Amino acid sequence: MTRNPLAAPGPRLGAAPPFNRRTMLGLAGTLGAAGLGSALLGGCSGNNGGGGGDGGGPAALTFWLPGGEDGYLELHQKLGQDYAAAHAGTTVEVTRLTGNQNFNEVLLARIAGGNPPSATIIWDPPVSFGARGALVAMDEMMASSQNSAQDQWPASVLASCRFEDKTYGLPFTAGSYAIFYNQEWFEEKGIPSDRASFPKTMVELRDLSKEFTRWKGDVLEQAGFLIPFDAVRLPIWSGLNGGRIYDAANRRYEIDSPQNIELFEFFMSWLDTEYHGDINQVNESWASLGDAPPIFQQQRLAMIDDGTWMMGSFYNVEAKFKNWEVADFPVGPSGTNTVSGYWPNWLAIPQAANNIEAAFGYLDFLSVAGAQAQFEVFPDLPTNAKIDPAVVPKALVERRGADYAKDAVAFFRKQLEIAVPMWESPVHTYASDQLTRAIERISTKTGKPAEELAEAQKNCQAELDKVR
Repeated sequence: MTRNPLAAPGPRLGAAPPFNRRTMLGLAGTLGAAGLGSALLGGCSGNNGGGGGDGGGPAALTFWLPGGEDGYLELHQKLGQDYAAAHAGTTVEVTRLTGNQNFNEVLLARIAGGNPPSATIIWDPPVSFGARGALVAMDEMMASSQNSAQDQWPASVLASCRFEDKTYGLPFTAGSYAIFYNQEWFEEKGIPSDRASFPKTMVELRDLSKEFTRWKGDVLEQAGFLIPFDAVRLPIWSGLNGGRIYDAANRRYEIDSPQNIELFEFFMSWLDTEYHGDINQVNESWASLGDAPPIFQQQRLAMIDDGTWMMGSFYNVEAKFKNWEVADFPVGPSGTNTVSGYWPNWLAIPQAANNIEAAFGYLDFLSVAGAQAQFEVFPDLPTNAKIDPAVVPKALVERRGADYAKDAVAFFRKQLEIAVPMWESPVHTYASDQLTRAIERISTKTGKPAEELAEAQKNCQAELDKVR
């Protein structure tokens, strides 16, 4: 599963976003043997990406991006140039995924073929790659590094990189989640718009949502808050109801726990009372908008759960309002306190990479200087403890002023502190596919919550048990 917080596509309501399914190393070996890896990633130099002796001196490094808009590529090209200028004899060639390629398949094929990049950003958790021997463990290099020692990262976020006491990635950014809402629309309806007055429970959120939702026959014209039928954010909503999806300490899934069954029963009751009991009507209503701007900016959706990147992507289109605000997630019927979640960009070194120590030196540089430079342009929250806390996104300062920008960033840093585990399973992508299937069947009333969650639980635990 991948995301591009820098491209910011509009949400497909009521359903999970599209997934780029990751194949296993076996398929990667097949692709590599067939020579398909090098043909799929445009602009890569096989000579720079292949194997070679390790060393901390001058090196020809290749660095891959899984995607992103042009500005993202240009930023990382500039970072590579800056690093090379400060390290005599070192070059950094930055390449971005192009076209409809599946980045994970290409990367795994290159690893299997012995000619991967020196280092890369990945959008799938390192624990999944590390469990299959696809990435280099970084612990010894981290211990002697300038920026990347274990204690320089939030423990909950670094957990997404660790498998069997080894660390396979650096979570150099991690956008945290919250509820964004249209402050102006609230005020138009006479609803308190300050952060402290936002609903504290899911029941209150459901009741507030009805104030904005409007149907015209079978067409949903506008909505308050769309029920989060989504596998990515499910760990957050599960945590809000006192549950969890995966117990990393005991290597056990808890998908069909009483709290998760109750959560989906609550969602389905909400679907019946506010959305005609038909998720297909909801999806078809928004699909009819065609190329319209994202529905939150278009003021067709009053509230949306999203990540820090929304502080930048909000301005990718012309919005019908200026003032949005952010609030804590509401607590579920069996929950006791609010929680949040996060989605990192990870830095990693593939197995068989050239100049591993030199590649790590570049990642150590990106962990602070790179993350900080990226955050000023693209609001994905830097996680390293050495980041200047005063740094805020420039675009947000221009649009909302320095005081609000500082307040919003401080709010999202607190959300990161209360984030639930989300990315620790070595079979994360498989589980995401299983959860997506279960959620689709539940939301379309093809199956009942208890039955579908039990099936997902059985399948995910069986897949997990294969990992040794």
